[in-house]
Amino acid sequence: MSALIDVATRGTRSSAAVPLTARLRSAGVWIVAAVAILITVIATMLMTSDRDSEAPLHYDSAAREGTKAMVETLRDHGVDVTTTEDFDTAHEASGQPGTTLLIPTKADLLSQGDVDGFRSQLAANDNRLALIDPGYSVQDFTDRITVDDSLSPLATPDEISQPGCEVPAAQAAGAVETGDAQYAEARKGIEGLSTCYPFAGPGVTQIDGGEVTPGSAHGQLIVDEGGGGTGDFPVTVLGNSDWVTNAGIDEEGHASLVLSQLSQTDHLVVYYPTDSGEFESAPSTLDYVPSWFIAGALWLAPCVLILLLILGRRFGPLAVERLPVIVPAVETVHGRAALAARSHDRTGALHTLRTGALLRIAKRLALGPEAGRHDIIAAIVNATGRDPAQVESVFSSAVPRTDTDLADIVHLLTLIESEIS
Repeated sequence: MSALIDVATRGTRSSAAVPLTARLRSAGVWIVAAVAILITVIATMLMTSDRDSEAPLHYDSAAREGTKAMVETLRDHGVDVTTTEDFDTAHEASGQPGTTLLIPTKADLLSQGDVDGFRSQLAANDNRLALIDPGYSVQDFTDRITVDDSLSPLATPDEISQPGCEVPAAQAAGAVETGDAQYAEARKGIEGLSTCYPFAGPGVTQIDGGEVTPGSAHGQLIVDEGGGGTGDFPVTVLGNSDWVTNAGIDEEGHASLVLSQLSQTDHLVVYYPTDSGEFESAPSTLDYVPSWFIAGALWLAPCVLILLLILGRRFGPLAVERLPVIVPAVETVHGRAALAARSHDRTGALHTLRTGALLRIAKRLALGPEAGRHDIIAAIVNATGRDPAQVESVFSSAVPRTDTDLADIVHLLTLIESEIS
């Protein structure tokens, strides 16, 4: 006790400020941790600053909607794949003999001059063009294929489509997942054009009123080997983009169908059109700030705040309190009762009440300190004439399951104790 009093007394005296070095030593662990986290974040940002694109159908995207798996698989199967977002690179590469030009999306971004440039290169070198669900943009590349707009709006196609054609690649691939659109020959009876995977299911019928003549060949896969005329070149339309995505290429017969269609030549050029940027607003100052710097600054702010809190913390003198401290018994009782109620400890509360009652009853019956629980219970039975089983249950064996059970047991315990004079 004297040691505690001495500490309390010394703590109330005015003391010199804690040296800065001592504070730094106590905060050293936190400072090192904050610096380590900051360095890790900056290094991560630097290493991932040139991370793969996440744009849908992009050849470098490893996301679910990307096509990186398709591109890498084609490379693994011996196809020389060139990927680019630059028109000039794609235009030059499409003129290499034995080449297929693949435009996976955004064909509508190409100007008519860009399209004509591709057409002339492909036709001059007898190369192939592959489009993935191009929509009405397909008509910019060929006048032999169009979107099938003569399908009944009440149609509910089956989720799985069967080949429905004699194209060897489609026959080998088998069933595929049904997309949202199908394509058709622009004029009925075009030579050299094959259609596969037509919609089938409830309400799938051709109606009048569209550009496609009812009865024209239609499907989700169009393979046009060209009419042999000047400016003609083979065109393949894959009508469902899910067939080529990372998430869908391993479903059904997608991989077999896509890989067979895109590996018919030794070279494949994957061109991903992008916006020209001519209508983009002028860059702001933040556009010239590296992304890793912004991330580092955001992490540095909370680290500086934590450092200031650590250095600014000051321990005041110990509180003055007269010892020893006297706590009224009623506060202890109320505190323990509140803890028991909050934790629903009925058994513990009943044990405390039983112990207190047995001690008081043993004192009234002049039992010695060597008397145990069963000795006291036997004396209670003799003094009250109650059923021994009831007394044993109340003072020893009964277990309260609910608050009502606890109240009933305590009531009997109090009643029995009051019967002993």
